[in-house]
Amino acid sequence: MAALTLPSFVRAETPRVLSDKEFYTKGSWIAWAGPWSTDVKGSAALQHGVDYADEIAVQPETFPANAEFSWHWPLTPPKHTGVYGYDALSFGTYDGGVPETAVPHRQVKAIEALSEAFRFTMPRSIGDFNVLTEFFLAKEPSGEGKVAEIGFFLRAAKSAIPFADAGEQLGTFTDATGRPWKVGKQPAPAGPYYMFIPPGSVLEGTVDFKGALDFLRAKGRLTGDEWFTGLAFGIEPIAGSGSVRVESLSVTYR
Repeated sequence: MAALTLPSFVRAETPRVLSDKEFYTKGSWIAWAGPWSTDVKGSAALQHGVDYADEIAVQPETFPANAEFSWHWPLTPPKHTGVYGYDALSFGTYDGGVPETAVPHRQVKAIEALSEAFRFTMPRSIGDFNVLTEFFLAKEPSGEGKVAEIGFFLRAAKSAIPFADAGEQLGTFTDATGRPWKVGKQPAPAGPYYMFIPPGSVLEGTVDFKGALDFLRAKGRLTGDEWFTGLAFGIEPIAGSGSVRVESLSVTYR
């Protein structure tokens, strides 16, 4: 079987192309393509470069802006999980990653502002995927002892919506711009998984994480003693091929 070749993209500057599981950091940001489910129904484990491919092309001068995700996976979803992995640009210490420049860890009750501004495009894809921005909360200031996961689905796959709907429904979170997000809770290995689903894809805007945390505290789902260490913005491949270009991405945190 011939090796897979991802499409090339024309740039004003030559991008640095990160291959599968290659670590890249600049400032408080990290890029990491992380497949963690490489089996499909009725098949042997998938081989990187033959059966699937993950790449992140970064522009060092503007990183994390102008980064591009590209992927190619089977048209069959993974065998045991809903997604093949998470290819992400992360801010601070997300899921154990250590950036070049540290970001202070804070308890939820001590966070004054936490938001993310973004703009991305997604050319026509074959298959399905999520565009997801999320973070974990932990029991310890180091980030150890995860107690909750909070995710905003900026582009929800067909399978994500019924999965969220099947969980406990916590109502609607309306952010500062007036956009409603339906909130569902599902069990997950890192504690409750709070899923925020908008009415449709959101290609540009601001995610009000601070408001979401206040919403969950008001619902009695968080105490405020949990620790925030970092967040991520990325794609979860489910089936097929595609690409997402992150035109701008920034975080306000204090």
